[in-house]
Amino acid sequence: MDGAARRGVAAVRRGAIICIAPLLAAACGRLQGFGGEQTPLVSFDVVFHGDLAPLRPPGVADVHALRVALVWGAQWLTEPFCVLPAESGDAAAVIAAGCRDTFGFVPAAVSVSAPITVDVPTTLTLSQLPGADVMVGDVTARVAYGSLVLFDDYDDSGTLELSMPHRLPSGGRREEDFRGSDSRDVIYGASFFTMTAPDQRLAYREGEFDMLSAFYPRAGCDPPPRGFSVLAASGFSEAAALAATLAGQLPPETYPSDCLATQPPADATITIQAQTPPDVVEVGCDERTADSSIRYREPPTNDPGLAIHTWACAHLPTFDTGGSSPASSLIQLVVASGPPEGRCKGLTHYTLRGCREDVNCPVPDWDFTASRPAWWPCGQ
Repeated sequence: MDGAARRGVAAVRRGAIICIAPLLAAACGRLQGFGGEQTPLVSFDVVFHGDLAPLRPPGVADVHALRVALVWGAQWLTEPFCVLPAESGDAAAVIAAGCRDTFGFVPAAVSVSAPITVDVPTTLTLSQLPGADVMVGDVTARVAYGSLVLFDDYDDSGTLELSMPHRLPSGGRREEDFRGSDSRDVIYGASFFTMTAPDQRLAYREGEFDMLSAFYPRAGCDPPPRGFSVLAASGFSEAAALAATLAGQLPPETYPSDCLATQPPADATITIQAQTPPDVVEVGCDERTADSSIRYREPPTNDPGLAIHTWACAHLPTFDTGGSSPASSLIQLVVASGPPEGRCKGLTHYTLRGCREDVNCPVPDWDFTASRPAWWPCGQ
């Protein structure tokens, strides 16, 4: 083969690779073939009981389109301000108004959804495994937990939209992420909304199981079997959970015998009891960060609305001052920036000096310690 022929063959090969690459990229992760319906992986029944009429929020005249959705849970840690002892009555009021349930279910992703009627079982069918973003653990031992959420699909989207906590505005450069979002969907119940109450959850396990995992733990219970299963637990008290945490242990279930309620999905019916929306709204509240980190913000020029929000002046936790200076070296203004502005609880933290990535930075992005904003209510 002469040089010209070899160059021609090489060009054809290069063209073939270029043409095939987009097809490979487009097919990546699609294990269902090139078309047709996806093969169901698992089905399970859901039923809800209760009268929704007395539970409707003000201004909601009737139930519009009742549905149930499978929501996979997130691995989430609350921020230190919400669990450390409150240093004042004002701080305690901010914790009550702005911190979500420390032991509550936190949504990560909404999966399938279906219409549902009171007292009539509805079947939900999954055609895809939970994604890696909701699986906790490594590839040799990981698990996902899901809650069944009852909601009124007010926008007729066919799915549950999650809300996002609001944040108050900050100064300096434009902060495009301080606004939250409020879903129009009204949540009336969930099979799993907090670890301090009895729950039923859908589980999916791959590989081994870490018995010491603190991911929605069921201490003293047998591990979920591999694949899909329906689990039930009695829950634990907040006092028992805090005591166990201080001892470096997992909180025991109130009634360990409830751990026996582990069933294959085909044999189980997950039950939801109708509840007042404010009691369960947090199962529809997403979180901006899941690792307990805090983003301290630059105070804006104008009052961010302290008259309509609960706020407190508090010391920074010692580990947020770098450990080289006392906690009292910098005071933060903490504002509960959730309701009445939005559905989800949330906090906004302001400091007179700091950086966008590190409140204890040596060269601050902002420093108002010598000239505080006129509205600033705290010390330094």
